[in-house]
Amino acid sequence: MDNDPNWEDAPTTNPNTNLAANRPTSSTHSRSKPHRSDNTNTNEQLAEVLGRLANTLNANQTPGPNTNSRGTKARIPDTFSGIEPNKLNNFLFQCRLYFHANLVQFDTDIAKINFAMTYLTGVAQYWFEVDLNQEDQGILQDWLSDWNLFVDKLHRHFGLLDPIGEAANMLDNLRMKPGNKISTYNVDFMRYASQLGWGNSVLCHRYYQGLSNWIQDPISTWE
Repeated sequence: MDNDPNWEDAPTTNPNTNLAANRPTSSTHSRSKPHRSDNTNTNEQLAEVLGRLANTLNANQTPGPNTNSRGTKARIPDTFSGIEPNKLNNFLFQCRLYFHANLVQFDTDIAKINFAMTYLTGVAQYWFEVDLNQEDQGILQDWLSDWNLFVDKLHRHFGLLDPIGEAANMLDNLRMKPGNKISTYNVDFMRYASQLGWGNSVLCHRYYQGLSNWIQDPISTWE
């Protein structure tokens, strides 16, 4: 190889020189470390996306049918058959409590009427069924879209014939039973008295007459 003229004329170069020339500088390095600010921006964007997703999921959640915004469960009303007129007021009261506990669900009279009708049985159900059949035949019924008219229909057909007279009779015969608390007697007395226009003196006398003897005796000594 020493006698080869090509070998003698070949330029002598330092191999390390070419490697250094081909090595990329720090300004053009394709694998340079990302800045900390880039990571911060990425984390903030991710947190924002997750926050929007959580808000969307919360907005799509709907409350249960028997709860209000405060999470109070409402008791469904007892059924009403129309056979016992004295139970009508209690049935309507239970319906109103249920409506009050589910204000969003029962924001229209039609929703209230449809709900109450599902708890009618017997004669009361049959009576309204006739009106519904007439509605299907084109005979419009105003009470189907007016809660007050619906309640009036119930009172006229299935309520007490003489509610004031019935309340007066119940108050006249009201007696505090042995072993009962006076609070029970007071509730019954106020329920009947609220339906009457009697004066205070009459009501006070009637209240005293219905008390148990062991309560009447100490009261009589105050007079």
